[in-house]
Amino acid sequence: MPNTALASAPALPELSHRESDDNYRAVVAVLNDRWRVIECRDRLQWILQHSKKKGDGVVWESRSYLRTREGLISFSTWHAGEISPAAMAVLTSLPERI
Repeated sequence: MPNTALASAPALPELSHRESDDNYRAVVAVLNDRWRVIECRDRLQWILQHSKKKGDGVVWESRSYLRTREGLISFSTWHAGEISPAAMAVLTSLPERI
């Protein structure tokens, strides 16, 4: 007897390698409804991004490029405003430097 629960499960969206995509593969934390932090595709820095509506979708624009946790938290607080407690916990748990 086939397992119909597995057969009817929705497919997970494919992750993107493009940093501006909403489904980028290396999102570190979603700070609030308009801001997020990603790890750059080469794993050299963290990038603070904000969302912009584009057509029917969302595109993420990079605001700041940071290599230290302290700088990342400082810039994130300055630009993004209120950050969710869960996202701040992620940021404070990052290594001192990327």
